[in-house]
Amino acid sequence: MTGGPLTSKFDFDDEELTAVVNAADLRAPRSRRSKHHLLVHAQGTEMGRVRILEGREVLVGRSVESTLVLTDDGVSRRHALFTLDGPTYSVRDLGSANGTFVQGVRVVGTRVLADGDQIQVGPTALLRYTVTDEDQRALLEQLYATSVTDALTGARNREYMESLLASEISYAKRHGSHLAFVLFDLDHFKRINDTHGHPAGDAVLIAVAAAIRDEVRKEDALCRYGGEEFALVLRDIDLLGARAMGERVRSVIEGLKVTHEGQEIPVTASVGVAILKEVPEANSVSIVRLADQRLYRAKELGRNRVVSA
Repeated sequence: MTGGPLTSKFDFDDEELTAVVNAADLRAPRSRRSKHHLLVHAQGTEMGRVRILEGREVLVGRSVESTLVLTDDGVSRRHALFTLDGPTYSVRDLGSANGTFVQGVRVVGTRVLADGDQIQVGPTALLRYTVTDEDQRALLEQLYATSVTDALTGARNREYMESLLASEISYAKRHGSHLAFVLFDLDHFKRINDTHGHPAGDAVLIAVAAAIRDEVRKEDALCRYGGEEFALVLRDIDLLGARAMGERVRSVIEGLKVTHEGQEIPVTASVGVAILKEVPEANSVSIVRLADQRLYRAKELGRNRVVSA
């Protein structure tokens, strides 16, 4: 570098380019400056899911009016209140039936949280409080998304579906509400692979998942059950509504235009529909079995149809 006062932001030599900045510009990267207060699910259906604490007060409970809704068994409608106190949050139990615990100690009054504290909300919901930067928050969110997502189609994976279904069944029993399960299988999928090749089969799976994702509500879950089978978990939908959703799935898939290497590949699906109130045992195994039986009945009847009874 040449000597003397700097007259430009950049000086050059023949070997390298060096940027010289003013002291005022020497700030930490944004990701290091911005701190995020997070609650990370430490067990249960949503283990690994990241919840961001924002604002001065965050109400936690199973009521839809809560800022952060938890549907785990034993969580009260208005369970606990998180309040920003200076650089950290504190938590106060709101007279819940099953209590709020920090590091295994029941919260009485207000408890100031420390980074890494384990917070138990009711008997089963376990959250870890952490204060981190933007990069680490993004990494945690990415790790969770990867753990519950089918890599090919972007649908939720089977493990997630099984955990979600168990949780939703518990919710439906507690509230006396409806829960529907729709299982659909792509017709003659082996023939697609054999005729057009496995990359074509993958293209069909991706197109189907994308099309059905556009048809469901935000609260519904599209999951890849395995191979060419997909499932929908639908909260608060009765048999008539679930049948309508099954028909919409069948129609959308039949109308898909999937082209691979210049060839259009026709696609249809057979659909089985079941609701929780049809199943005396009211458990995951039984509702999946019923939907599966109806799916295969749809196959026997000629495919590209919906069976719901």
